[in-house]
Amino acid sequence: MSATFGLSSARTQKRMESSGAVVLDYLRDGGISMKGTFEYRSAIFTFSFHNKKGLNHKSVYLASSGDAASDKALYNAFRNAYNARFGTTPDRAIPNRRAKGKIMWQSSWKPNKDTIISLSYNPEITNRFPNNSPSDRAIHLIYNYTKWTK
Repeated sequence: MSATFGLSSARTQKRMESSGAVVLDYLRDGGISMKGTFEYRSAIFTFSFHNKKGLNHKSVYLASSGDAASDKALYNAFRNAYNARFGTTPDRAIPNRRAKGKIMWQSSWKPNKDTIISLSYNPEITNRFPNNSPSDRAIHLIYNYTKWTK
């Protein structure tokens, strides 16, 4: 996720490939979906680009370890790190899109007027070997750069 906002699609792809990620798919509007590792876990990365300005959205979807307590501990470690960096934000329970009547956990930060960071954890996903769909991943970390969409 070290790709900085504004990078071109080709430079973002090269930077991720140098970290060991491989392209899964080229998405509509010039986006890229890649598979690699993040924090020693299998991850799916997605990148979207403004047609003239470059990278404006990046996401990582982390696979479950197969143990809900371990997944929650990693989610909490991310939350603590972002809270320390960008200010404390509440951990909200939101309806789980995949399991009716269950909840997911989500936190969001706005480090500046143009960036939104969202972190979510779905405790219902404890699949050790997920497929290449982001929805099969337990932890989602999403960065949006909104300056070019206003």
